[in-house]
Amino acid sequence: MKKYLNKTPEGTRDLLFEECVARRAVEERLSTLFLSYGYNQVVTPSVEYYQVFSRSSSGLRQEDMYKLTDANGRLIVLRPDNTLPIARVVSGRLKEAPLPIRLFYCQKIFRRHMLMAGHSDECEQCGVELIGAGGLRADLEILTLAVRALDAAGVPGFKLEIGHAGFYNALCDLLDVDEDLRVDINELIEKKNYAALGDLLDTLPESEAVAALRRLPRLFGGPEILDEAAGLCASQRAQDSLAYLRRICAAVQKMGLGDSVTVDLGLVHRNNYYTGLVFRGYIPGSGATVLSGGRYDRLLGEFGEPHPATGFGVEVDELYKALLDSDGAPVVRVPDALVFGVDGYELEALERLGELTGSGLVCENFTGSSRAEAVRYAAVHGIPKTYCLSSGGWEEIDTALEVQA
Repeated sequence: MKKYLNKTPEGTRDLLFEECVARRAVEERLSTLFLSYGYNQVVTPSVEYYQVFSRSSSGLRQEDMYKLTDANGRLIVLRPDNTLPIARVVSGRLKEAPLPIRLFYCQKIFRRHMLMAGHSDECEQCGVELIGAGGLRADLEILTLAVRALDAAGVPGFKLEIGHAGFYNALCDLLDVDEDLRVDINELIEKKNYAALGDLLDTLPESEAVAALRRLPRLFGGPEILDEAAGLCASQRAQDSLAYLRRICAAVQKMGLGDSVTVDLGLVHRNNYYTGLVFRGYIPGSGATVLSGGRYDRLLGEFGEPHPATGFGVEVDELYKALLDSDGAPVVRVPDALVFGVDGYELEALERLGELTGSGLVCENFTGSSRAEAVRYAAVHGIPKTYCLSSGGWEEIDTALEVQA
C-alpha cells in the first residue's frame, strides 16, 4: 500500500511556488478582462450527473470520464466539460433571466487520457459563454474577446484559426453513412490523421462530398481559400457558411489581425454541438490548443430552453507554462520583513506582524528561539529586514549589514 504514498495518480501533478503564482496571474488577468466586458462568474459542481454529458452531441466517450456513484447509487462524473453544465444552469436557475446572459468561469475539467499521451487528466480552464445572442455582432464580440484573452495572458505571438461547422456538416449531410462512420470521420479530421482519413474515404462511393472531404484538410490559409472551397460543394448550407466566413474575415482585417488569423475549413471540434463559427488559438512553444470555441445554437434546446449561444474556453495550464518561460513571468514574492519576538513577547510580535501586513507588506513570523537564528534565517531566505521585539522594545535590523558585521 505504501507504493503510492508519495505519488500522484496518473495524469495529475503537484504545482509549486512559481507555477502557482503564474497560474493565478493568468486566471486574474482573464477574470478581470471578462468582468470588464460585462460577464458574470459562475461556479458549477465538480461532480455532475452522467446524463448531462452522455448525449452524443457532447463528443465525449463514456470511457473518457471519471465515474463514481452518489449515496443513492446514481451515476455521476467528475466534470469533463464546462459548457454543458452552464447549459444546464441557464435552462434551470437562469430560466427566467433576461437575455442575453453573459457568463464566465474559472474551474477544472477532468478527462481520462491514454497513458503516455502527454496530456493531463486535470486541467484548469477559464472561459465565457454568451447565451441568447445570435448573429454577426455576437460572434464578433466573442472573437474579439478571444483575441484579447490571448493577449492579456501575456504570451506574445498567438495565432488564431477560424472555420465554420456548417461547411463541414453540409458535406457530412451529403454522405450516405451511419452515425458511427460519421463520428470516425470527425475524429480523424479533428486529430488531423489524414492518411487514415483517406483510407476510410476510399471505402465510400466517390461523390462531390467525398471529394470535398478529401480536400478538406488542405483548405487552410488566407481568405482566398474560401473561393476554392466554394467550388467543391454546391450545397446552399455550405455556400452560406462560406459567405459568413467572408464577413468574419473582412472584420478580422479591419481589426488589424490579418497576420494572426488563418482560415481552416478542416477545423472540426470533437464536440458535436457546434453549429456556426468555430475557432482555435495557439501560442509559440506549445503544441497544444490553448483556446477553443465557437457557436452552438442547438445545445440549449437539449436542456429544454432553446437559445442561440457562443463562447470559448482557455487552457490556463498551457498559458501559465508559457508565461513561466517568458520575460514577463511573475515570481514568488520574497517577504519584506521577518518578525521575531523573544520568549514572552510572541503575541506582541504577531500583533506587529498584523500591522505590517495590513499596510501592504509581506511579512513572515519567525518560529525559532533567538535573535541570531532569526537574522541567519532572514539572510538565507533573502529577507531584507528583521524586526526583533524584546524587553528593550522593537529593534529594526538590516539583514545584509548584520550578516556582514
